[in-house]
Amino acid sequence: MTAYWIKVAGRAWTETLRDCGFRDVGSAVVKIIWTTIVLIVALYFGGAKALLEHVGKFGAVVLVFLLFFIVLFVWNFVTVPAKLQQEADNEIAVLKMKLNNKEARQQAMARLWALRAEGTTMRNETVVGVNAASAWKKKFEDWRQRVLAEAQTISPNFSAWLDTLDRVRPGPSDLPQAATQDHNTLRSCQSEILLRVQEFLQAEMLHRDIERETS
Repeated sequence: MTAYWIKVAGRAWTETLRDCGFRDVGSAVVKIIWTTIVLIVALYFGGAKALLEHVGKFGAVVLVFLLFFIVLFVWNFVTVPAKLQQEADNEIAVLKMKLNNKEARQQAMARLWALRAEGTTMRNETVVGVNAASAWKKKFEDWRQRVLAEAQTISPNFSAWLDTLDRVRPGPSDLPQAATQDHNTLRSCQSEILLRVQEFLQAEMLHRDIERETS
C-alpha cells in the first residue's frame, strides 16, 4: 500500500505543477477558481487580519501562494485514485479487446483453411452444360462472400487483396473442360483467390513459428 500512495502523491504533485503551468487549461482553470474561492472565503472570515498581524504584507502574500499550492495539491491527491482506477480499467478493457480480437482472428483463419478446401473441391468439379454452370456460379459467389467476410475479420487489407484481383495467375493445367467462358473466367478467379489465401495463411504460420522461437 505504501508504494501505491507514493504513486498517488507523485501523480498529484505532477498534476499540481501542470495546473500551475496551465498545461491542461480546462482542468486547471476549474481547480484554480475553486481553490481561489476557498482561500478568499477563509481570508474573509478573519484569516487575512491574522496573517497581516503575524507575517506582514509580504509574508502574507507568500503564505497565500503557499496555501494555494497546498490546497491544489490536496485536491489532486484526493482525485488521483479515481483517475488511476479509471486508467487501469481502460487498460484492462483494451487488453480484453486485443485478446478477443486475437481469438476471433485465429478462428477466422481456421475457417479460411476449411473454405480453401471447399473452394478447391468446387474448382475441380466437372461442370457440364449451361444450367450446371449457372448453379456453379451461384455456389462460387456464396463461397467468395464467405471468404471475404472471414478475411475482413483478420485484416481489411487482406480482404481487399482478395476482393480486387488485379492479376490472375494460371491455375492447374489438369482442370476439367470449362462448361462456358464465364465458368472458365470465374474458375480462374477462384484459383487466384485460393492461391492468395494459401500464401497468406502460410505466411501467418511462419510468423507464429518465428515468434515462438524468439520468445
